[in-house]
Amino acid sequence: MNEFLVIEAGERAPQRLRRQGLDLADQALGRLDAMAIGDQKALHDVRRRLKELRALTSLLGQPDGDFFRDAGRELADYRDAKAAVEAFDRLRERCGREWTPRQFLKIRRALEARVCANVEQAIIEKLRQGLLVERGQIAAWTVDDMKRDDLWSALTRSYKRARRAMRVVRREMTPENLHEWRKRVKIHWYHAQFFDDVKIVRLDSHIRLLRKLSRALGDHHDLVIVDGLVQTSGSTSSLQLFRRYIATRLTELERDAEALGHQIFATRTRSWQVRMRLIAGPADARIRVRSAPSPISPSKPRFTSY
Repeated sequence: MNEFLVIEAGERAPQRLRRQGLDLADQALGRLDAMAIGDQKALHDVRRRLKELRALTSLLGQPDGDFFRDAGRELADYRDAKAAVEAFDRLRERCGREWTPRQFLKIRRALEARVCANVEQAIIEKLRQGLLVERGQIAAWTVDDMKRDDLWSALTRSYKRARRAMRVVRREMTPENLHEWRKRVKIHWYHAQFFDDVKIVRLDSHIRLLRKLSRALGDHHDLVIVDGLVQTSGSTSSLQLFRRYIATRLTELERDAEALGHQIFATRTRSWQVRMRLIAGPADARIRVRSAPSPISPSKPRFTSY
């Protein structure tokens, strides 16, 4: 991967973000072999990098985010199967005093049987070739003439879309609307982390709240998957009882998400941008940041994960 030029000290924030895109692509490529032999952490890492790269394309105004979206979708079934087992275990931890350890073991075994040991090799190779092509595209991203306002517009746009998705949820609390809100929240969360990472503005508290909201919405989505699978398994008394536990927890997560959403997105979009820019303080249009390691020696970006 050393065919790309070293970026010297004094690089601008958009160039630094382009470098970060190269690092993210390298990290995804580096985890493919582990994913191929059934490493579930590697699967999580690759999907996370794909989502971050897609968010980065929208932040930097690049047109080639479709590959990252489509590649993530190809891995979604593998992720959902594992996530369903993890959602069951979280629910069991939460309801441990209300059911016996063996009470719903049959349900867990059925969920576990859906987890595929390995991602198909054909998918791995397609992803590898695609990432190599996209890495070359990232190196050629046209960001050198970007201004501070371009980045602020992208961050504000993702805030606005997440806020709008929240209003849809408040009108109609459905799994579909909550899932759409979750996607918008994640994009804004990634954008905020990118902004914080290149020191345009400190957004620590905003990022922490977005992480909590994303986790609540993610847990809700995973339990919806479990509920759908259980629904197709029949209508025995134990299944119906288990679904009542799911319904109770879904309601709790919806309340948590609504409270967090109000805390994060209560401010109108224009007012929010003005406040954030005041916090950021004055800066020239070139958005210079401190020097960073070369993309030849990839460094792990400061992203949180779960």
